[in-house]
Parts: sequence; C-alpha cells; structure tokens
Amino acid sequence: MKKKTKVILGVVGVIAVGSVIAGNGDKENNAEKVGEVASTSSGTVAENTDERNTNVALTTGSIEATTETTTESSGEEVFEVGDIIETKNLRISYLSCGEYISDNQFIQPEAGNKFIYFELEFENISNSDEHISSLVGFNCYADNNSCNQSYLTENDLSASLSPGRKTKGKICFEVPQNAQIIELEYEENYFKSDRIIFLYK
Repeated sequence: MKKKTKVILGVVGVIAVGSVIAGNGDKENNAEKVGEVASTSSGTVAENTDERNTNVALTTGSIEATTETTTESSGEEVFEVGDIIETKNLRISYLSCGEYISDNQFIQPEAGNKFIYFELEFENISNSDEHISSLVGFNCYADNNSCNQSYLTENDLSASLSPGRKTKGKICFEVPQNAQIIELEYEENYFKSDRIIFLYK
C-alpha cells in the first residue's frame, strides 16, 4: 500500500507542477499595459538635412504607473501613444507618432501618400541580451493593407541591449493620405507569433 501511495502522490505532483509551469508560460508571453508616459505628443517631424539630424516637434516626460485598460480590436489588444507595455523580456514605451515631412526632393511619397513615423523606446528587462532591429519584426497596415517601410531618419531603433539597457528611435512608413486606421505590428517572437499592436492616431 505504501508503494502505491507513493506512486499516486508522485503522479499528482508531476501534474500539478506541469499545470503551474504551463500557466506561468502563458502569462509570460502576453503583452500587457503597465503604465503610461507622463507627457506625450503626436505631430509632424521635419527633416533637417543641414544639421544631418531630425527636428522633432514633440516632448516626452517621465513615466507614471497606471492601471488603465486599453482598447481592443478584433479580439487583440491595441496600444496607443503614451502606453507602456511589458512582455517577458521587454518594456516598450509608445512615445509618439505623426507625419514625417522630408525636405529632400528625391525622397518624397508617391502621389496620394504620406510618410508617417512611430517613436518607441525598448528596455531590456530580462537577464540576457536582447536584439532589437528596425528591419525585423515590424509591419505597418493601413486599413488592413500592408505598407512599405521608409528609411528616413537617423534615429534608428536597432541595438543589442544587455540587461537594463534601453534604445529609442523612430520607424517610418509610407501610407495613403486618406487611410482611416493605421496600425504597427511588432512581433517579439517570430516563432510564436507574439504580436504587439500600436495604433496611429
């Protein structure tokens, strides 16, 4: 009887541990809003080729914790300017968005289109290195149609982040001027299709 009891307890223990691990895994993979940027703005960015830099008409401030909920679209959570999102490995701040104006006559959007930007900050909150690239994992959709990325600003996001390090920059796309809904999707984990959606407004 003692042997049978031990076997049964062992099986129950394995099942319980497995359930806990599975539950924690689901939680870790979900992106959730954990706060808001204290001061945000959305506007127009004008290129300044004389200074080889970008003149940004916006301000950002410190971070304040909040528990406000975000909107949902098609069953997926959508984040807006000012939101701070956490995943298992990253803390992402959605700082601003707006129209990007290029004064380079050779770099202009096609007729009926415009350039826009999303400004994001990534912080590595994991215990290992994280690699962020503006070229990988980002997709923009205007009214559910894929949009081309445009390489207009030197404020690039790309960086290799050791634990606790941050990177901040802008990603630009060319979209129709009359687009009603514009969203940026970021895939943190390509193999698991873990997507974070940022709304342009």
